[in-house]
Amino acid sequence: MWHFRTRLLPMLATGILIWVFFLYSHNLVSRLEETRASANETIAWFWAGTQVPMSRLSELGSLIVCSRCGSSEPLETVLPDTTISRFCRECGKETEWYVISIIDIEERKQISRRTSALFQELVNRLEYYTILSDQFMIPQVVNGIAVPDTVSADDMKLYREMIIALDEFNPPVPIEGASGEIIGYLHYGSDDLSRELTLVPYIELGMLLLLALLFMYVIRIEMKREKELSWVGFAKETAHQISTPLTSLMGWLELLQERPEAKADKEFSEALEYIENDVDRLKQIANRYGQMGKKPKLENNFVNPVILDTVHYFYGRPGLINEVIRLETDLRSEQTVYLNRVLFGWVIENLLKNSLASLGSAKSGVIMITSRDIEEGPGLVEIEIADNGKGIPFRDQKRIFNAGFSTRRGGWGLGLTLSKRIVDEYHDGSIRLRASSPGKGTTFTIVLPAAPKGEE
Repeated sequence: MWHFRTRLLPMLATGILIWVFFLYSHNLVSRLEETRASANETIAWFWAGTQVPMSRLSELGSLIVCSRCGSSEPLETVLPDTTISRFCRECGKETEWYVISIIDIEERKQISRRTSALFQELVNRLEYYTILSDQFMIPQVVNGIAVPDTVSADDMKLYREMIIALDEFNPPVPIEGASGEIIGYLHYGSDDLSRELTLVPYIELGMLLLLALLFMYVIRIEMKREKELSWVGFAKETAHQISTPLTSLMGWLELLQERPEAKADKEFSEALEYIENDVDRLKQIANRYGQMGKKPKLENNFVNPVILDTVHYFYGRPGLINEVIRLETDLRSEQTVYLNRVLFGWVIENLLKNSLASLGSAKSGVIMITSRDIEEGPGLVEIEIADNGKGIPFRDQKRIFNAGFSTRRGGWGLGLTLSKRIVDEYHDGSIRLRASSPGKGTTFTIVLPAAPKGEE
């Protein structure tokens, strides 16, 4: 189940990322289409609004009238109302002529008002600021509204700062006069969509980076799982290899127990008893290895008897623990837990072996095993194994649960790895290194969820 979750979560996260990016891309394309349609509409609207009045001014032109005889002639070009000198055929000489616009004053005002309103509406359609300045970068028109002569110094400073900010988005557009000289500049910014488009490559890069990290995480989990499975396979093969000679030993032991010396010779009988106990221990070890890789059967039990059985085993085997090392217990837990006695006993045995190895050839040493109940939520049972041995180097403390890692020469690096698997995955508990200092000792802690009360 745990491996299924570790696979499902990255896949789910990857799917969510892809779906979010798809929705964002679809939304971005939709907004681009709306912006393009709005821009085309604005261009068409502006063309339609200016074409008629501009054509009207172009078609009517002006009329010139002789100041002496009053004869008139049409003038195709539009000139301001003024006087010009030219030859009059009626008078037979050069006279002054009055230039008169054919469009009356009222119609000219209407065209002017309509054109101004058209430009103002065009400015209102824009989603960004526009500022018209003179050739000295002094603001004259802001968003289609002329800057008054009485503008304050603070407002003028603000307009100048806006010009600098707008020029960072787009270079200003020079405005030329009738003779081609530059009489001012148009400064304009960018709308939100344009600015967002500049971020799209970074968003895509971030999405790809997240996907790459997720894939690396999945690959790392799979490699770790494959490594764990290889150790599980090794454990099962070890159990299989042990079971064959173990069956033979059991047969020979049964034959020896039937011999007359088994009852007559006290020393021979005692040796057979030790051999039988060791054969039972080998059967238990094979059973432990055989249960790796599958969900074991859990029973409602106290942890204290399992701890005491393991301690008694160490005291009852010559060579496992010397006389200068003491195994002390302070077992106060009174709550039951769901556990597999065989596998959990193996965890305690592994931790005790590590503590004995850390004490090594010390002249004296203490291994303290405690158990207590923690009243948190539904309840917890905590087991602590502490020693005053040589401790674990700081550089190795993060790797002690990795498969294959061992601080002992010739060690396989399986004990703590399998212990963590047994506690975390099989018993829904946790095992961790609480403290370790070189030369001062090491403390491991196991926490198991207590069984519901009334189910002893």
